[in-house]
Amino acid sequence: MAPSYLITAASGHIGKRLVPLLLSHPSRPTLVLPTSNAARLTSLLPADVDESRVHILEGSVQDPAFIDAALKDHKVTSVFLCLTGSDELFTTFNFLDCLRQSGTVKHLVYLSACGDYSLEAQESGFLKEIYCAHVAVKFIVEAKIKHGLLPRDQEGGFSWTILGPTLFFGNNFEVQREMLQDGVFDHPIGSKGVSCVSEDDIALAVIKAFEDDGKQWGGKKVMLGSLQTYTNEEVARLWSRALGKEIKPRYSDKASLDAFEQSFKKKAGPAWGRDLRLMFEWFEAMPFGMTQEQYRDQVALLGKEAESYEKFVEATAKQWKEQQ
Repeated sequence: MAPSYLITAASGHIGKRLVPLLLSHPSRPTLVLPTSNAARLTSLLPADVDESRVHILEGSVQDPAFIDAALKDHKVTSVFLCLTGSDELFTTFNFLDCLRQSGTVKHLVYLSACGDYSLEAQESGFLKEIYCAHVAVKFIVEAKIKHGLLPRDQEGGFSWTILGPTLFFGNNFEVQREMLQDGVFDHPIGSKGVSCVSEDDIALAVIKAFEDDGKQWGGKKVMLGSLQTYTNEEVARLWSRALGKEIKPRYSDKASLDAFEQSFKKKAGPAWGRDLRLMFEWFEAMPFGMTQEQYRDQVALLGKEAESYEKFVEATAKQWKEQQ
């Protein structure tokens, strides 16, 4: 019997890569895709999609009754949970409750963030540097998943795999205009170094975790990203070389962070403007990446090396120059 996968954020950065991979997968899974905009999601699917395998459900993932029905009506066996927003904690915990009551879900793949968010890390003081809520919420969710769920062999239980990505390659597109027009890489990523990850690799990791179905990678967190970390100045040099023009870094001094907060506030509101500013302050305080052992786990899960950030920069810069 073919598996049935529920994919959240199917039209997002990861989802739009993941869905085509699943549609071409030899197991021919059924896809259940909750969305707030069915017309937009439909437009992103291949024209020749097998409609019997894809169920686009318009509604809100914040509505537990909607999720209950989606899981039960389509006998969902595995879920990819990728959530963000100011209500992330409410939505995630409601979702977990829906999974335990579904009667069919056997495995969860949860997208967290790179880092050790264990109870031991919290006790050792790791939380002292973290004030950004969209990161801090991962500590609570991971604790619930690791310590507050029933095992798969009990009624209401299911296995799980946590994925911990670093900074998405795609974040660079958010500062395309600033680089091309102003010559500035406008994200203050700090001087300690951050790892970067391809959204294609994240999608592949989800596929591999689904295939594994809790056997090798069940009960584990796998970090995703580059082993090398990149400072603000290193990233600016990579883009300068690729674009053939000087790109200056955005530093993490108070004036630069104030300017970033005010700019992002206009796009997403004051709470998110402050929250992203706090994340970049964290990156200035400590590096954001993974150990060699964690990187080896990633290679074992993916079955290949991580995509190269340098090659991404070169290919993207070439494309931008061709479009000018």
